[in-house]
Amino acid sequence: MEGLPLQFMIMMIVAVAAVGILSGWMAGIEAPHSISDVEVISAEGLADVDGNIDPVSVRVRDQDGNPLKDATVYLSGLGIRNVDGGKALAYTNDDGIATLDNLVVTPPRGSFGTVTVNVMKTGYGEHCSTEFAVISYT
Repeated sequence: MEGLPLQFMIMMIVAVAAVGILSGWMAGIEAPHSISDVEVISAEGLADVDGNIDPVSVRVRDQDGNPLKDATVYLSGLGIRNVDGGKALAYTNDDGIATLDNLVVTPPRGSFGTVTVNVMKTGYGEHCSTEFAVISYT
């Protein structure tokens, strides 16, 4: 019976120390970041006979609704690319807006299709569910 109070005291000290360590560790964990809103704020969506379309502007916000700076915005679908053949790619500015211009698509004549707006940023993941329509006219 003599050792019981000493063992109990040691157990309590270890438990309190463990709770303190876990509390300190948990306080340092941040909520995960994510891209929550991708909005096409300007896209005419009309392709001329050569497939040229007007500039596309996209606004990106994080999980708190704040503009997301330096996110990569790229377009996919309908063979969309820059007029020089490069990827349709831009980065968001301080206001979370990216503008992609000098774009060309290759939809079938007289029809329409959709272009997907893809956004990604390290630590925030990727967002690929926003689309806009492109109509080809001759």
